[in-house]
This record gives sequence, C-alpha cells and structure tokens, in this order.
Amino acid sequence: MNNILRVINPKWYKEQMSGWTKISYILLFVGYLIQLVIGFNSGINMLSVTSTIAGVIGFTCTIAITNGKSINGLLGFISALLLIFVATRTGNYSDVIMQTAYVLLLDIPILLSVSWNGNFEPRKMKINNIIFYLGLFFIFVILTFLLDTYLGSQQAILDSISASVGLTGAVLTVQRYRASYYMWTLQALMSIALWIQTAINGHAVWVLMITYMLYLTNDIIAFTHSKWFK
Repeated sequence: MNNILRVINPKWYKEQMSGWTKISYILLFVGYLIQLVIGFNSGINMLSVTSTIAGVIGFTCTIAITNGKSINGLLGFISALLLIFVATRTGNYSDVIMQTAYVLLLDIPILLSVSWNGNFEPRKMKINNIIFYLGLFFIFVILTFLLDTYLGSQQAILDSISASVGLTGAVLTVQRYRASYYMWTLQALMSIALWIQTAINGHAVWVLMITYMLYLTNDIIAFTHSKWFK
C-alpha cells in the first residue's frame, strides 16, 4: 500500500524524474517537440489530441523504464487508457488487449513492486526461461489473432504479432530481464508498420508512428547507455 500512496507525494515525482542519463533528457525534450508538431499538424480533434497526449506520456514512460524508475508504472497506466480509446477508434483490437494487459501485467505490478523501487540488477535469461517465454509469445499470437479476425480488423496479422511481442516484453520487464529490450525493439518496429498500415486504411494517426520511432531510439539508448546493459 505504501508504494501506491507514493503517487500523492510530490517528492516522489522529483526523485523519479531525477538522475536520468543526459542523453535520456535530450531525447525526452526533442521527442516532445516532434510529437506535438506532428500530432497537431493536421488539425485538432478528439483523435489527434488523445493520440498526441498518449504518445507524449507513453514516451516518457519508456524512458523512465530505461532509467530504472518506477514512475513508468503510473505513466504507462495513463497512456494505456488513452491508447485504448485510440485503438478502438482505429480498429486495432489486439492493441486494446495489449494496452489493457500492460496495465495488469506491467504498470500496476511495477507500482506495487519492492524490487523495482531501488537499485535493482537486471536479470539474464537461461534456456528454460527462453523456452517458457517463446511458448507464452505464441499463445499470445494465437489468442490476439483470433480476436482481430473475429472483430474484422484490417490489420489482423500485424496487430496480433505486434501486441504479442509487447505483451511478452511487458512480462519480461516486470521480471527485470534485460532481454525485454529485444522485445521492445521488435515491438517498436512492428508498431511503426502497424500505424503506417492503419493510416493507409483511413486512420492517419501519424503521431503514434512517430512515437514508436522515438521508442526505437530509446531502445538503442537502453542498449548503450543504461543500467540494463552495463
């Protein structure tokens, strides 16, 4: 309970947003500028405002993860709620499932986690871990593809694979496996392709494509300038 109560303490926000690497701060502010310009370039409406705010908060969340800050749980929770609205409007139903699962498998567990609220050491995977998470990934693919197909999504294949990679990455992140960043990198690439296809099919939410490009940049920073890969 004490972990949850921290979110009403201003000192917690100051501590959580401090101590990031210099390159993370640079990426954060450059990313904000790009997202705001792209997000509102085509006009202001419910979809553009929601997707832009979701992108900005979600982007901050990913950089917080890279810097090992548990505020990513709160930021991810808010971003997920907004992205669920966007994904519903654009027909990316597996993305709805992915964002909902992020809340349950990633955001809330991290906010409650004791190990995520200190100087934790990233974990390396063993063979049995790899086999288990590969099996989990394929189960996610089957379930999300069936959902997308049933609901008539125009992006069923891309949406289901992208969501499944993200779901697997979420579970790995909560467990503090450094291998989660291989999944986040792949998920960023898949999501870029997904939102390009979504735009081609009539929902031009370009700010989310740009957001995932920024996620990809953050993943590169994680590999080179973070505690995950010292």
